[in-house]
Amino acid sequence: AVKAVSRKVGGDADPLAVTVGNTGGTQPLLRLADALDRHQAGSIIVVLHLADGADALAVRATGAATPQGRPVADQVATGDDTLAYSRFMSWRGVLTQQPPNRPEPNRPSASAAARHADWKYGFVGSRDRATGALHLPPARVSFKGQALDDMDDAPMADVQASVVTFTVDKLVYSQSPPVVFAVVDFDGGGRLPVELTDCRPDEVQVGSRIEMTFRRLGMADGIANYFWKGRLVRTGAATSATSAEGTP
Repeated sequence: AVKAVSRKVGGDADPLAVTVGNTGGTQPLLRLADALDRHQAGSIIVVLHLADGADALAVRATGAATPQGRPVADQVATGDDTLAYSRFMSWRGVLTQQPPNRPEPNRPSASAAARHADWKYGFVGSRDRATGALHLPPARVSFKGQALDDMDDAPMADVQASVVTFTVDKLVYSQSPPVVFAVVDFDGGGRLPVELTDCRPDEVQVGSRIEMTFRRLGMADGIANYFWKGRLVRTGAATSATSAEGTP
């Protein structure tokens, strides 16, 4: 059915399948996001899903929405396709490998995650209303003037940063050693130590530009722990020839 529709409309049913692969239930939404990136206001976009039955969704692009992130095509172009399939299978739990000879990380606390949900899942810091001082992680008491509970939320997920200093750790528990840790300064204020991903140690330099990405930190007692990692800002063509395996 998919091939028949493709022949009639005169195009590829899913060009992203070649570069991104099958993302499962999110595939129609990914294609819709890509189409909205490419079409101008007034365009009519039809999402046709052929699986267990058929579903069609027709939308009209208005141009009113402001993209909060990079276009899908840009993310694909700056992606990395050098990850070894065996390592991917290991990360997914299909292949069993000997774990690192280091103590396993502590089990993540569900109650702590709930108390700090904005920080953990949204990367939202706090900014002192009086002084403008940015606090990462968010704080109730300002480090400038010690004002109490006089903060505004400061979303930082889309703010870039620069590497101030970094270290390469070959002993820390990780499924993808060595691990690069860096101290970064965010544009507009704020400093934070972060783990870097999707890069080789020799690619990182003082002054390298960093963007934040939500990733899995690791597994403990069968529970996945997620938080934000730093990723080198890349532009232009795909980085398959220059970058190396990242972390989950």
